[in-house]
Amino acid sequence: MKVIAVLGSPRTKGISAKVTNRILDGAVDAGHEVLVYEIDRIKVQGCCGCGYCKRKNSDCCIRDDLKGYWRNLHKAGALIVSAPNYFSQVCGPMLTFMNRHYCLTNKDHTSRLQNDVKLVGVFSQGMPKPYEAAEKNYRWYLECLSAQSMQIIDSLTCSAGMPPEEMQALLDKAYEIGKNL
Repeated sequence: MKVIAVLGSPRTKGISAKVTNRILDGAVDAGHEVLVYEIDRIKVQGCCGCGYCKRKNSDCCIRDDLKGYWRNLHKAGALIVSAPNYFSQVCGPMLTFMNRHYCLTNKDHTSRLQNDVKLVGVFSQGMPKPYEAAEKNYRWYLECLSAQSMQIIDSLTCSAGMPPEEMQALLDKAYEIGKNL
């Protein structure tokens, strides 16, 4: 199975990347193919509302670095999205990424994805304990993506302030999620 990970943090060695990479370790050990997109290192434009995708029943026509992502997503079995929390919300580049999935919606509001994609979210925040308002925003983010024939498998929230034993338990859980995709 093809597993796609989209890393939203500009910190390639940050905590959300660390947890996501642990999921990917489990996926690789289970024999899955892994593709990684680092949103901060590729060119991604926002949806311009041109309607091309609806008129042509096709993927987005914007010529940016998501062209390959769309091709791969149609063949993927899982999508891992990873983002830091900025001001109680998923970071801006990942909101732009999410909005671009509008092209996967048919005129009748059904999904153009032919395969059911397993969806996992990894979110990081500065607060040591999960912040309820942010958790609601993380759920909203995943639910927006799940409207495109994606099934939410799990959501992990991590913090740099987590005690080491909690962090290790989270990393172990991340590995198991990847292994069981």
